[in-house]
Amino acid sequence: MILFVICLCLTIPAMLTIDRWVRPKTDKRFVLHRVSLLITMPSIMYYTTIFMITYRPFFSFGVTVITMITIVIFNNAKYDALQEPLVFSDFALLRQIFTHPALYVSYIGVWNIVLVVAVSLGLVWGAMVYEPPVIARHGATDYFPMAIYLSVVLGLIYAMTRGPLRAPLLGFLYKLGTDMDVRRDVDRLSLVVCLVFYFFLADAPGGKAIKVKKAPPSSMPDVTFPAIVLVQNESFFDVRRIHASLSSDLLANWDRVRADSAYRGRLSVPAWGANTMRTEFAVLTGLPFESLGVHRFNPYLSLARNPTWSLAHQLRSLGYRTVCVHPYPADFFARDKVFPNLGFNEFIDISGFEGAERFGPYVSDKAVSEKILKILSESTEPTFVFAITMENHGSWRADRLDGVVPPEKFAQPPPFGSQEMAVYLHHLANADGMVAHLTRELSAWPGGAVLSMYGDHVPSFPDVFRDVGYEDRRTDYIVWRTGNTKGQTIDTRAENLGRLIIDVALRGENNMGASPVERG
Repeated sequence: MILFVICLCLTIPAMLTIDRWVRPKTDKRFVLHRVSLLITMPSIMYYTTIFMITYRPFFSFGVTVITMITIVIFNNAKYDALQEPLVFSDFALLRQIFTHPALYVSYIGVWNIVLVVAVSLGLVWGAMVYEPPVIARHGATDYFPMAIYLSVVLGLIYAMTRGPLRAPLLGFLYKLGTDMDVRRDVDRLSLVVCLVFYFFLADAPGGKAIKVKKAPPSSMPDVTFPAIVLVQNESFFDVRRIHASLSSDLLANWDRVRADSAYRGRLSVPAWGANTMRTEFAVLTGLPFESLGVHRFNPYLSLARNPTWSLAHQLRSLGYRTVCVHPYPADFFARDKVFPNLGFNEFIDISGFEGAERFGPYVSDKAVSEKILKILSESTEPTFVFAITMENHGSWRADRLDGVVPPEKFAQPPPFGSQEMAVYLHHLANADGMVAHLTRELSAWPGGAVLSMYGDHVPSFPDVFRDVGYEDRRTDYIVWRTGNTKGQTIDTRAENLGRLIIDVALRGENNMGASPVERG
């Protein structure tokens, strides 16, 4: 067992050294600090587990190192693109790297993935050929030590997540001082410790969604309710704010509709560059990001797997038909399981867009507009449509619009020296066209209509933003109503948008009295 001890001793300094590569980091992070022992404990457990399964110490050491390096590569790639370290809920999305590689591989890096896979396969091959087990197994009884070890480890994990050790563990974790600021925790506690801590805190008390109760019947049967359209436009924001060199006419339709909107302004969203589901959940439920505990990182992972009160439930209680439209597979982010719990009668995914126009790799914003209008025109009852667009989803490869946009229409040189930004601006122009299309068609809608549109997050252009000194994470929103030209500019948070929509919808042309809040 000397080799086991030697490789175990090598594992500890290797983990402490690799931890130095993790981003974000500060100059104050030392190789040895107050949580060094905590950093090494998961690695020791992982190394020991691999050893008990294989009885190959050098292989176990190599697997531990490769696993840690892989986690660091993924973490740093995510931080570079999204300004956020890896969190435990990201591991639940691993299968989406294979089912939807276009959304992930470009951020991680193809060569990083190839390198990790190649080294891992080489390590397995080398161990099988050159490292025999230090303890031979000849019969079933030789596997008893492994079975006992795994039973103890799994039993402890169960006791700490569901059993009698749960409360003491939570007390210890809270005492240590994690505060759900993942960037600060990773720098202070280390990446591995942060991942483990957040995993154990995932089902901690607090941050629970508001459970749905049976809604009372509508108390306003004499009111004609308007059609309501809520558009979450992918990566939308007023990009002109980042630099004066961008044309003031870039979002001409948006400017016109914004000026006529009941509410308009900047929207503080709980995401940057990705993690659409965070903003989506906040807008629909009205729950602040900070109130969700560990669930804030991916509220669709477990929190929204139960019925949760939302804007859709509110409108259903008033007699609305509620429809979600998203031109992408329904199982992405488990929306097919989540959206019924958020109050939607129907969910139209990519299967409902067969033959629809695309602009680049995704269904166009124009096609989504047409689908929204078709749903409304076929409805015999007041209808709420929540549309989640895909056209402007990253990454914005320079060749993404080849054959779609004539080369001469790309500015030379590209804005800020970024061909990716030039591609993004073409998609943004289509979002501007979507606003014009919807408001033109809804202006004469029987019974009136409300349109709200907002951006889920700013796009992931860390280099461009850094070069121009732009650090604002907010997007933009409007709440527009037919026949309503009086408006207010209010900068607000994503969780407040639903209240503004309800206010405008119920204070429309047929009910211009007090707002729902004033009516109590």
